[in-house]
Amino acid sequence: MSDVPPTSGGPVPPWDPGQTPRRNASSPGRRVLGSSKTPPAGGSSDAGPKPNFRHAKPPKTGKRVLKVGIGVVVLIGLGFAAVAGYGWYRFNQINRDSLALESSSGGVQNFLIVGSDSRSGISKSDNNSSAFLDSQGAQESGQRSDTIMVVRVDSKNKTINLMSLPRDLWVPIQPSGKEERINTAFAQGKDSADGAQRLIDTIKADFGISINHYVEINFESFKGVTDAVGGIPMYFDKQVRDRSSGFYMYGTGCQVLDGDAALAYARSRHLEYLDPKTKKWIEDPSADLGRISRQTLFMRTMLDRSQDKFGSMDLKAINSLVSSTADNLTLDSKLSIGNLVSLGKSFKGFSGSQIQTHALPVYMDMTNGGASILRLNTAAAEDVFNIFRGLPAGTVMPTSVVVSVANATGTKGKAVEVSDRLRQLGYMSKSTGDVTKSQSATVIRYLPGSEKQADLLRRQLGGNAEMQVDKTLKSSAPVTVLLGSSFTGVLTEPLPPTTTTTIAGAVAPSTSAATGPVTTVKPGEVTEYVGVEAGKAPEGVVCK
Repeated sequence: MSDVPPTSGGPVPPWDPGQTPRRNASSPGRRVLGSSKTPPAGGSSDAGPKPNFRHAKPPKTGKRVLKVGIGVVVLIGLGFAAVAGYGWYRFNQINRDSLALESSSGGVQNFLIVGSDSRSGISKSDNNSSAFLDSQGAQESGQRSDTIMVVRVDSKNKTINLMSLPRDLWVPIQPSGKEERINTAFAQGKDSADGAQRLIDTIKADFGISINHYVEINFESFKGVTDAVGGIPMYFDKQVRDRSSGFYMYGTGCQVLDGDAALAYARSRHLEYLDPKTKKWIEDPSADLGRISRQTLFMRTMLDRSQDKFGSMDLKAINSLVSSTADNLTLDSKLSIGNLVSLGKSFKGFSGSQIQTHALPVYMDMTNGGASILRLNTAAAEDVFNIFRGLPAGTVMPTSVVVSVANATGTKGKAVEVSDRLRQLGYMSKSTGDVTKSQSATVIRYLPGSEKQADLLRRQLGGNAEMQVDKTLKSSAPVTVLLGSSFTGVLTEPLPPTTTTTIAGAVAPSTSAATGPVTTVKPGEVTEYVGVEAGKAPEGVVCK
């Protein structure tokens, strides 16, 4: 992509490197964040003037926005606020949703953190309102959960595991079971509470993960938390921008992002960086996956910054945090102030590097209608999900088995009947109908890597099916079963694993729930970092 100024229909940055700074006189609601000085052509150095941050209005056709999941930080901050004696009054002003949630025990809780793109707290007179409202100052209708994180908090062992669910992940949405992007689950509810419940139910049905508590954060809450901790220090080795979210960082080295700049950074899914040699803007193609990686980096830094403020019991900072979040935060009705106090105390001194993050194995695909989506590699995702299920590595759940059922029994309609029964048991099953030629044997075919899923299905079908490896199967349908006349039925509970399974003349191992490959993630390790690491300091550099 060449270094060409954006057209008049898009957002106008404060300046393009190597060009004279420009102002958009028709947009008085926009302001430049940071120094108004112009960095030298081609970029700025650490010794040069402070950077220009700018919030610019995204194009009308732009995607809905995403915010980083900082719910755990908010909870810790509220917990400290409660200890300080101020929390009770403001705690009662927080919006509460009555949701059907699983009970927790042993100090282990799964929090669903949702970044809502609601603009309900933004008025036309607010600074930077043009980044969120249309040209007439109107709000976009509806809202979506464009940031979805599951955070498993173990206060006894003092561990935090975090998993982000990409907004474009293609899954069955509850209660209908119709496949859609996961971020639409929240939008389909008749109100925010109904949308939240739909998302909770979808995560439970599709991934076997129970949710114990719910936290929803909107624009104003995100900005308020950032400003309450004094901004977030990030390191930029290159000049970067996102003309959709309005993030323009033309300073390099350590830079402190205030609430507005941090929100534009967190929303960025069309990031570009300036190649210092060619002076051309290069696009980061990772889109939402890259944004998730950068958000994880931001959240680690936010947690460290919060501990600096709250760990020293800075009451002014605590007051600012609670005041800025209480009116723009939603919690489930079962989350008590006692829970928050306990959480805050348990994780006092906890650093961002101690968060264990887990990236889901996904791949890009297209729907029949031509829409770009992400699909889950269900077999490879099992050990990530097991962390949040509280199950041993190697455990295989029916939700990880994506199977197509065909019928060669000679009895019409058998594929539909079996497929429906498997779905009732949690399998991702669909019928492909009857085949012309009947046969006696029931045959299960599977892609390499889906052995455990195929074996679970075999045991669910009574244990007599033949197993065949098939490298020609698609990743979106890694297991198929052809029912033969010898098929007797679907069991309520699968047979227990055996030592070996006969596979068309070969022998393949079958594992129990307590065995199998273990995904080892060290504290602070990201299992897969995707995209441009904008904001990450090099080794030996600490930004404050």
